Amino acid sequence: MTKHSKLLSLAACLSTAFAASAAMAADAPAAAQSKVDLPRTLEGYVAQDKAFWDYLKANHPYFKYLKEGRVVGKFTMSDRNEEWVEFGGGDKYAQKTGRHTAVTYRLPYESFLDLPNNFVGPKKCGECHPSQYEKWERSRHNKIVRFPEELTEVGGDMKKPLYNSKASVLPEGIEADDVFVIMGTPRTKYGFVDKWLVRGTYHVEDGNLGKGTGKIVAGGNQFSRNWAEHLTPEVVKKINAWDPTFPTKLEDFGAQSSNVWGFNSYGASNRTQAMFQPGSSYCEICHTWKFDFKSQDELFAALGDSKKLRSHVVAKGVSCEECHGAGAHLYGARGAGMPSDCERCHQRFVYNENDAKNNFKTPFNSYFKSFCPACGTEGSQSHYTKHYQKGMRCTTCHDPHEVTSNDWASHYTVPNLKKECQDCHTTAAEFFAQGGTHSRNSCTSCHMPMLGSCENFASIQRPDLAGFDNVRKSHIWRILVDPEKKSINPPEGATDRKLSSPKGWHLTKDDGRPYLDLMWTCGRTAFADKNQVDALGCHSPIQSKFPEPLRFKDQKTIYNKVVAWQTPVKEGYAKITADLLTISDMLEVSKISNADKAQVQVYAEQARTIAAKIKDDGSWGVHAPKYAKQLVQEGQVFTEQALAILNQKPATAKK
Repeated sequence: MTKHSKLLSLAACLSTAFAASAAMAADAPAAAQSKVDLPRTLEGYVAQDKAFWDYLKANHPYFKYLKEGRVVGKFTMSDRNEEWVEFGGGDKYAQKTGRHTAVTYRLPYESFLDLPNNFVGPKKCGECHPSQYEKWERSRHNKIVRFPEELTEVGGDMKKPLYNSKASVLPEGIEADDVFVIMGTPRTKYGFVDKWLVRGTYHVEDGNLGKGTGKIVAGGNQFSRNWAEHLTPEVVKKINAWDPTFPTKLEDFGAQSSNVWGFNSYGASNRTQAMFQPGSSYCEICHTWKFDFKSQDELFAALGDSKKLRSHVVAKGVSCEECHGAGAHLYGARGAGMPSDCERCHQRFVYNENDAKNNFKTPFNSYFKSFCPACGTEGSQSHYTKHYQKGMRCTTCHDPHEVTSNDWASHYTVPNLKKECQDCHTTAAEFFAQGGTHSRNSCTSCHMPMLGSCENFASIQRPDLAGFDNVRKSHIWRILVDPEKKSINPPEGATDRKLSSPKGWHLTKDDGRPYLDLMWTCGRTAFADKNQVDALGCHSPIQSKFPEPLRFKDQKTIYNKVVAWQTPVKEGYAKITADLLTISDMLEVSKISNADKAQVQVYAEQARTIAAKIKDDGSWGVHAPKYAKQLVQEGQVFTEQALAILNQKPATAKK
């Protein structure tokens, strides 16, 4: 048989084999084939949630309580369509563009409703990636979703009063056996997901959820460390003396209040309304969990039984498969690489019509829950900055496996950074090292103040006063030196700034980029900001331990101090650059000796180097007022010496 004949024979055999394989696939039962066309549409994700909703309406105790008239407050049904399609201006964006978009909440790579579950869990990944596993295990990403018994900071006691308050991890009428997991860490808050995988936006009065007794009440559902430890009855009176609108009594906190100081109403308004929200439409987007269920029947059979649910968990928190896909490369490369990344949870946008009108290139803004940027908006804050436009991304600075460098249980966040500000901004670092008292701080103390909130707490957020619910680092960096302009503003057309409604508040853009105002950089109140705590409260009127004149209560005061530093530096720089132009022009026509010309050029180069350093630093004296002022004075001496040589009269020749 010739080589050509062999190839023809092989082709015939392969053709027969492929035909047989296709016939077998056609005869295979439907259950063995994919039930979902991938990639599914956004609407396809919404449709996937229907069976779970049907189960909950038939089995979740809320509906029994409701039927019996034992519910206080109106509960709205919050599903994937609301969260993923309509939320964040998605409906308005669709009207404008003709396409549906998940503007605010990004889809998880795979949901626990994708059955069979193909997750393998982080321990499996750790078999081959021990270094990455150890870093991840120490970080808050691993700890943000835990079983009740895993809360070592309270010894597993969900009813233990915390931080000298009466508030505990779980609210009234909810016990450890009633919940699937606890979400949160000692850094900010604790919330719960009940054993039907529904977000805990409620508490139970005069009874117990597991026993079906008492009344389900909207709100009063979440522990807040900020309220329990810092915004105590004594501290809020101090704030009220500065801002008379600030609440001092529990009932004055309005919708965010509860019946216990330290508990608040999140995803709810106290006793009036709440969201009935399955974890599939919200929680699992970021604070997620992974099961090993093989079928819908198996999943539904475990709902309502916390121990059975937990026995099927293979991962929880932000683990390997959140970014690398279910099973990662262990399932034939179906999830190899990075099908998701930091931006899924940390780039929450809203479509802003006014921003779109002002600049079609920047139509999105950061998502606000109230008057301050919400949690998870770090990426959207940075999106229009020069850093982002120059190619910087989260992993430029952050190690994604070790996002928490310090003890995860600490009140403060100290991330493990691959790159520090001074690695790129070397001149600014040189100036800052000469900055006196401020040099003991870090670049992030001023350029990354805590600006964002984890909550929807309009009653305690005062953006004009830079407080009092700030637990998330800003990622804007640029400080705008202005006596009045504010980073955060109400919607266009608002007649005042009285915080009557949180709707429409946004980060304001200057030349298409957001900025930090001086009150946020110098005068903020942020109890969870380690930089600020280490610096004796900086210049906060509430936190500061400095004398009264150094506690800044308004932006104009800060502006005047900054301008006092900048003015001599800016004026000196302007004088140096003007003199250098004069020196350059005079050198072209001067009749002085070559030796004198050389000296002039040496002086000019020294002055030019100083001017370049001043400009490259960019703070115009703020990083180091005395040092910068001294430098420009030296630069002026150099230009004055050069001009003196150029202006000398030529020597008269002797006869």
